Amino acid sequence: MVSRFLIALALLAAVPALAAAPPPLEMNGARNLDVATGWTLFKRPWISSPSSLSAGGGVGPLYDARACSSCHIGGGPGRVAEDAIGEGLAVRLGHDPVYGDQIQTRALPGFDPEADVAFHWQASNGMRAPALDFAKLYYGPLAAHAALRRAPSLFGIGALESVPESEILKGHGHAARIGGVLGRFGWKATMPSITAQVATAFQRDFGIATSGLPGPWGECTEAEKACRAAPGQTIELPDTMRDYLVAYLRSLQPVAALREAGPGFAVFKASGCLACHAVLKDAQGAPVRAYTDLLLHDMGSGLDDGIAEGDAKSSEWRTAPLWNLANELSQGGLLHDGRARSIAEAVNWHGGEASQARLTFNALSPKRRKLLESFLIGK
Repeated sequence: MVSRFLIALALLAAVPALAAAPPPLEMNGARNLDVATGWTLFKRPWISSPSSLSAGGGVGPLYDARACSSCHIGGGPGRVAEDAIGEGLAVRLGHDPVYGDQIQTRALPGFDPEADVAFHWQASNGMRAPALDFAKLYYGPLAAHAALRRAPSLFGIGALESVPESEILKGHGHAARIGGVLGRFGWKATMPSITAQVATAFQRDFGIATSGLPGPWGECTEAEKACRAAPGQTIELPDTMRDYLVAYLRSLQPVAALREAGPGFAVFKASGCLACHAVLKDAQGAPVRAYTDLLLHDMGSGLDDGIAEGDAKSSEWRTAPLWNLANELSQGGLLHDGRARSIAEAVNWHGGEASQARLTFNALSPKRRKLLESFLIGK
């Protein structure tokens, strides 16, 4: 208990004050101390070797960001900027033999990043979609599809992790499996747990090794020889620090508590949205009103980015939770790349299995549509 408290105080002193308030730090609560320590790690900017991780370990050599909070603004989603790929947006790949699964846009001194890349919005069916602009690829041409992905909101993910697998499998969607375990996190349901999600983020975004994904070179492939030859440790982030961060993430509550009541919910239900945006129950039988079945669904050609991940086809996406929509809209947009500037735009990108729900939404009267949208943003 004492050592955990001292770690929390030391990290708090090292992290600059930010807008989001920290969780309560209670002297007599071991769990609260774990959460508070995790909060400081979430805000902390990671540095290159030598660092306070383990001897010779640190961020890089190639990376996309230095802090969890720089991509997940205040615990929420990444900010969708105009034309610039900053922290909070990433370029996902369909597993390139040279570049791996994600483009790393930053590098330590003495190393080349993987690419100089931006994006622009292009009109599509009266809406918008991002198109990537590669000014330079430092390790040769791409051999895989590339697409923009936005860091998702983290609020409420602890509640989603608490839903039993048997409850999720009651739905009618495609269940993703990772080594036999049900996937429930990530845009394509490729992560089975928050711990696995943290390990992947440290590897792809920071170039920091964990016990889940060991190796000091982050996501660098064997073709990126200078990165692979850089000094480092097989495991750089200790499991204890990882677990503090996971404790903090599990503590995050949803921004808006949507209820199964009121005229807006009635329109939502009548429109058929509950077929995928379902209310699940946790192990105690309490409702988790995230409005997601945590399963994959084919969303049609409009949202097909050419990238298959794990069990998910390129047109399949995990049903997105709806309890943080106002927060996501305030940071630039909805959907996996922030393309939708309104709820109506997001719905109108729904195709495939969701085509009928889109048609029903567009047939609503202005009054009923307003009721539905007010419900979804927590008003």
